[in-house]
Amino acid sequence: MSEMKRLRVLHIITRLDPGGSTTNTLETVSRLDGDSYEVDLVAGRTTDPTGRAAEFIRERGIRCTFVAELVRDVHPWLDILALLRLRRIIRRGRYDIVHTHSSKAGILGRWAAKWAGVRTIVHTPHGHIFYGYFSALPTRVFILVERWTALITTRLIALTDRGIAEHLAHGVGRPAQWSAVPSGIDLDGLVREIPASADCRRRIGAGAEEVVLVTVTRLEPIKGNHVLLEALAALEGKVHSTRLFVVGEGRARQVLEEQAARLGVAGRVVFVGFQDRVADYLVAADIFVLPSLNEGMGRAVLEAMACGRPVVASRVGGIPDLVEDGVQGFLVPPGDAVALARALGRLASEPELRSTMGQNAWSRATQKFSVEAMVNNISEIYLEAGRKR
Repeated sequence: MSEMKRLRVLHIITRLDPGGSTTNTLETVSRLDGDSYEVDLVAGRTTDPTGRAAEFIRERGIRCTFVAELVRDVHPWLDILALLRLRRIIRRGRYDIVHTHSSKAGILGRWAAKWAGVRTIVHTPHGHIFYGYFSALPTRVFILVERWTALITTRLIALTDRGIAEHLAHGVGRPAQWSAVPSGIDLDGLVREIPASADCRRRIGAGAEEVVLVTVTRLEPIKGNHVLLEALAALEGKVHSTRLFVVGEGRARQVLEEQAARLGVAGRVVFVGFQDRVADYLVAADIFVLPSLNEGMGRAVLEAMACGRPVVASRVGGIPDLVEDGVQGFLVPPGDAVALARALGRLASEPELRSTMGQNAWSRATQKFSVEAMVNNISEIYLEAGRKR
């Protein structure tokens, strides 16, 4: 009996910068069954200050090609060059499946795959840009482009059911094209990273009596960190001493630092930048907070839950699919600093509630959101899509 031919799969992502979409993609590429798939990766212009992505690629033996012309922002000349280069890579690799990730790679990669004659094209948006990113006219143009590109796409994968509903509400794809596959976490890897004791609070410089708030985020306006600073200012004098650690970088860092000084909370906010060991901060936290105005799923929320930390987050995107309001934490309206301060204040002043919600968070994360389940679900989508072609 002849050996079954392995399917050749190419994943394309706009960039491998720190974040949930990068981790999701790298885990999928590295964990797809080697007996069934031969997998390659293409990424665009990337900033990797921690070196984690490069280390992961090297350790797992991932074949990765970087396309310098593939950039996040709209750049007509570079976009044309990226499209041509992606088509050349796809044709040379003779791929059975092309799976794209995020907006720019999702558009250029899918059209390049169609042009190269690929029969099975899969796309994971990892969120959307339907609101919060651009003004009305560019947003309408992006939605039209997404609608057109969905017509050449075999299967679409959202991180949550809510993500599917938001895309369908904007006319992107048909219900039969969509599947929800939550972004899974490597529970074994996370456990290995978790410090053995609470001395991680001393390691990051947190006081023993402080209520430690932690957010892991990009410092961009869409992430709502300015709302978090307003909420922190509103907590002044109302609860026991609180301190906020902001893990991440971005273009808005200076603006946020100036806002913290203006609000009088600069002494209670620590901007720590990119960190190689995020788990130290998650374990040190009493409360994890994510005030995003728009969010695909919020992978950092899931990792905090797996560390047994209660969550306060905005009721946006796929976050309500992770956090049940009043069970694993609290959900608040996006952009509402008063509601955010109220939720943080309650958890900060009630240690028993923090403990209960943290236990609930750990149970939910570890039972429902493993990386193995994510990869198995994606593999099933590949096989089903191939059978229908």
